Amino acid sequence: MPHKATLTDEESRLAALHELGLINSQPDERFDRITRLAKALFNTDIVLLTLVDKRTQFFKARLGTCLEGTARDISFCTHAISEKELLIIPDAMQDPRFADNPLVTKEPFIRFYAGAVIRSYAGYALGTLCLIDSKPRTLTPNEQALLLDLARSAETELQLYYLRTLQAENQRLAWIAEQTANGVVYTNTENEMVWCNRGFCKLSGYSQLEITGKTPLAVFTGPDTNPATIQRIQQLVRQQQPINADILYYNKHMKPIWVHVYAEPLYDEQQRYTGYISINSDITDRVGKLLEMERLANLDPLTGLPNRRYFEAKLNDGLAKLVNNKRSHAELALFIIDLDGFKTVNDTYGHATGDQVLADLAKRLKNVVRETESLARLGGDEFAVLVNISDDNEVSAIAERIYQVVRQPQSISQQPAQVTDLTVKLDMSIGIALAPRHSQQPHRLFELADQAMYRAKAAGLPFMVYSDSNR
Repeated sequence: MPHKATLTDEESRLAALHELGLINSQPDERFDRITRLAKALFNTDIVLLTLVDKRTQFFKARLGTCLEGTARDISFCTHAISEKELLIIPDAMQDPRFADNPLVTKEPFIRFYAGAVIRSYAGYALGTLCLIDSKPRTLTPNEQALLLDLARSAETELQLYYLRTLQAENQRLAWIAEQTANGVVYTNTENEMVWCNRGFCKLSGYSQLEITGKTPLAVFTGPDTNPATIQRIQQLVRQQQPINADILYYNKHMKPIWVHVYAEPLYDEQQRYTGYISINSDITDRVGKLLEMERLANLDPLTGLPNRRYFEAKLNDGLAKLVNNKRSHAELALFIIDLDGFKTVNDTYGHATGDQVLADLAKRLKNVVRETESLARLGGDEFAVLVNISDDNEVSAIAERIYQVVRQPQSISQQPAQVTDLTVKLDMSIGIALAPRHSQQPHRLFELADQAMYRAKAAGLPFMVYSDSNR
């Protein structure tokens, strides 16, 4: 028989669940959207947003099943809500708690289950966002984090659903908002802040008196806040549409904080617009981790330079700006740098020494490449530089500057330490292609710069600019 999980403070949990008024309620697009996104991301047979009642579990949103719920005593979610955040069952047939469960032995033949706990504003476990599959599987750490993020979105929707039902009861709304660690703000029809909870005061550093009568964007945006995000939020407010955005805010002490803003327009009984209620969550740590992951994804681990992926994105961006600014006479110069003799270093002294040579060369190139120039390692012994130029003479000057750096002898300390350091001398060939003169297509520009580089190598020249005559 199914093993029964033990819950604490069950009466309070059930009271928090029924306070929402969602049991046996009609489908809601806000929750359906979350299950659709989960289905697209994880591609499991079934995705459910469940609410666990005293004897049943109700499916507030569902994909992959026509059932509206099941008995609680056989539900996986009963076990999940006793967890802190997440319950993962890679193979239910191998788990003694579920091996003889009728949901495992019969339709829908559950083998894999992952449920992320959804909690009320006071922290009570109400249900789960869960993934179900008829084949065993598991979730990577990144997938687990993603499932938890979706569950937090569902929690936000539950909080907003509840707050909307209480908008006419200002005293109770204030009490509810004070219980959440998130910042809650109410704005009027002029988008002026008229009330906030203690969570928002803690987040922003301002008292309610200091922000009253001011608009959020006027108070909290700063020098690095994305103008496009500001414009999008302003447009949504003008259209009285829901807001779901991540924005860089600045607190009272001008410390930057990343905030997720989820806001809904409010209306009175006559459906007249009265303002917005918003929930503001501090996501600085999460965004920091994502930015660090993105930085590492764009970095060459050996040299610390941007990698080919990042460089190609910079090239695409630069070409797009050229297209959009047709009045400008500036051009984009792509320099492809290929080392000559590097294979000999690897073959003679080993790959560890070769790696030292590349890392040292990268440091020296960084020192001569200006802030307005983009340097990257494309792979192997190939580097690239991207520069905006306004004069053909600049091309030769930049190529000569790079060439002289590479030509300088490198002193490499060998491991284990030798009596004397190893001195390495390299040569190089540089191929150059210009946009829009030669092409405005990124792949074609790379091809032409490569052609020029190989022609320079064959001719014994340090660098060459592509032209039809040197094809």
